[in-house]
Amino acid sequence: MQLTERVFGYPWRGRGNNCNSYLYAGEKVILIDPGHIQNEFRENCLEVLLQALAKDGFTLENIDLMLCTHSHPDHCEAAVAIKEKKPVNLAMHKDEEPHMELLARFFEQMTAKRPALPRIDLFLQEGELELGAAGEDKIQVLHTPGHSPGSLSFYFPRDKALVTGDAVFNGSIGRTDFPDGSLETLGESVRKLSAVKEVEWLLPGHMQPVKGQAAIENNYRLITHMFF
Repeated sequence: MQLTERVFGYPWRGRGNNCNSYLYAGEKVILIDPGHIQNEFRENCLEVLLQALAKDGFTLENIDLMLCTHSHPDHCEAAVAIKEKKPVNLAMHKDEEPHMELLARFFEQMTAKRPALPRIDLFLQEGELELGAAGEDKIQVLHTPGHSPGSLSFYFPRDKALVTGDAVFNGSIGRTDFPDGSLETLGESVRKLSAVKEVEWLLPGHMQPVKGQAAIENNYRLITHMFF
């Protein structure tokens, strides 16, 4: 589903757990948070995503880079299967590497099933990520921990779109009761995100996007009042 000139959104509409995925078609084609391969209801999440991408004219052959907001399986597990089909680099914050292993053990104890862990090829830190040789196409990378220690958000200034992962939702926030979670730290991240100007699309990891600057500002006020 095309949201802006270069940003496409794929909200998860199934019964079980999975994240929203996004695609940025600028100088490079970037897939953000590919999600689960298959969830707890045995819904084929990756296949659903690939079909949605195809409707917008994209295949895995078009993907130049994968970004994950964080390393939880419902956001990054499908990167394992995608890498088997096409060699494409996966980028996350460095703090997600040890956290990914810790959470895999946590989920294994809870469900008796160990999630697939993707290899992180590139480590990102807060700053600008230039996508083209001319330096005109950039992503602003924001370190927004709290839900996980290396959680990232991505701002696309040309499209005024902000991908927030599991930091900020439509009317809510990500949970902080997983290992390495911190409500206090997440509050700091929410304040950082609310300071990003010229945002017309807030694109969360779950729930529906928030459209329009006034609605986005109201969303920040609501969750600050409710949780912080």
